[in-house]
Amino acid sequence: MTGEQILAAVTAGRARQAELWDRDHAHGWGDCSSRRVPASVKVAVLAEESGEVARAVLEGDADGLRRELVQVCAVCWAWLEGLEPS
Repeated sequence: MTGEQILAAVTAGRARQAELWDRDHAHGWGDCSSRRVPASVKVAVLAEESGEVARAVLEGDADGLRRELVQVCAVCWAWLEGLEPS
């Protein structure tokens, strides 16, 4: 993947997260960019996505690996959006 393709895929993944979690749920409101979602939930989401990366590697699933790496990037992006400015 080129840098441009990666950015487009992560941007699309980030948009999917925002759309999917644009509501109240058991862990607060919104996706990992929301300050109403505790950091403990955000790290659990990131760990879950990282676990899916590991599974894709162990299963030799190159397409799944790309997909899951994009999701890890999108979760990190969202979390960074929600941090207090420094």
